Formats: sequence, C-alpha cells, structure tokens
Amino acid sequence: MRWEFARNPGAAFSSFTGATFALTAISVFVLLYLLIRIPRVSIRAWSYPWAGLIGGVMGNLTDRLFRDPGPFRGHVVDWIGLPNWALFNIADSAIVLSVAVMAVLSWRGGNYHGDNR
Repeated sequence: MRWEFARNPGAAFSSFTGATFALTAISVFVLLYLLIRIPRVSIRAWSYPWAGLIGGVMGNLTDRLFRDPGPFRGHVVDWIGLPNWALFNIADSAIVLSVAVMAVLSWRGGNYHGDNR
C-alpha cells in the first residue's frame, strides 16, 4: 500500500473526466434519493450498507462542491494506492463495500423493507 495524492475530476478509474458537473449533479440526486428512502429501511443488516453508501456519496460530493477549481467542478482527492490498482479514497471504499454488502443481502433473499418481494 502507498500514499499518493491525486485529483480526480471524473468517476472511478478516472472515467468521465470531462463530465465533472454532470457527475456532481447526479451525486446530488442520488444523495437526495437515498436520504428520502432511508426511513423505509427496517432491517438492521441493511442499515449499515445504506449508511456507508450515504457517507461515501457525501464524502465525494463534498470534494466536488468545495475543492478547486470551484463548485460543481471540484476534483475528488484520491490518496490510497494498492499494487496494480487505481488510486482511491475512503469514500470510494465505503461505496464499493456498501454495494457489495447490499448485493449479498439481496442474494440471500429479502430487501431493506423486510419483505421478500
């Protein structure tokens, strides 16, 4: 593992580097959706990945809103490096881990409402 500073204007693996404004707007809408839906989470096992997902989106969104070069154009700071892997940050890890846990919970049956639709 190595520590390395990089500004990422795009998404994962530095994709969509020319779409910073669109990525920021999408993040705002995703965050609002998650915050509106979280009161419906009735299973404790689901509450943890939901919280991780919200925290990860908020972390990267904070960078996009408040870092240079300006609001809705800010670059996410990536600083964790693994051998043969792209740089990432804690927010990225929270998002990926949360989605993976949600996939496992879905595969095991049920959903965050507590029914088996």
